[in-house]
Amino acid sequence: AVEGTREVRQAALALNAMQTRLQALIAERARVLAAVAHDLQTPLTRLRLRVEKVADETLRAQLIADLAAMQHLVREGLDLARLETRIEPIVPVDLDALLSALCEDAAEAGQPVVFVQGCGAVRPTRPLALRRCLTNLIDNAVRHGGDAAVRAEVEGETVRLIVRDHGPGVPEDRLEALFEPFYRLDPSRSRDSGGSGLGLTIARRMAEIAGGRLTLANAADGGMEATVTFAPDEKQG
Repeated sequence: AVEGTREVRQAALALNAMQTRLQALIAERARVLAAVAHDLQTPLTRLRLRVEKVADETLRAQLIADLAAMQHLVREGLDLARLETRIEPIVPVDLDALLSALCEDAAEAGQPVVFVQGCGAVRPTRPLALRRCLTNLIDNAVRHGGDAAVRAEVEGETVRLIVRDHGPGVPEDRLEALFEPFYRLDPSRSRDSGGSGLGLTIARRMAEIAGGRLTLANAADGGMEATVTFAPDEKQG
């Protein structure tokens, strides 16, 4: 608010102007990224149709795999660009019902995913953002850890949603780096893993939008745990 002494009002005006410019810059960057990612979809689709006519089966399969990876990356880029512009209302969500539905959907798709524990909590949140966050975490656990065990815990007024795998885990000094866009522990295996390098980046931002905080940690008995924490003082981003 622009109020108070003349010096305070001048400082408030300057801060407001700076905030407006920063918001415009971020919005323009998001629009450019979204436009580029959107426009890439058409030529990629045409390439996919033409690749189907390649006679060499091995070469055709390799080209289709490359195009699928590119299309996945484009979709992730669009999602990342839309994070700051999409406005979703906050509504009460039955967390157990959400987790159970996500696990059932994954299991029906053939993924080794189980819902092992509920917490009975209903939390005001943005459900689409939270669903996307948890879906990314489950996919990441299955892809890199081999399976996903999902549970919810309540401690006082704090709620934790945990996606745990039983893979090899991650070196402690590289856990935080996993949230960086396009970061990979082993770049040489990127094609085999099928990931775009944006899954955890998007998951963390989606957790913030939903009002939570996403962290990674190695489980004491092996594997990795991704935890979305809703604390009493957390606010939707």
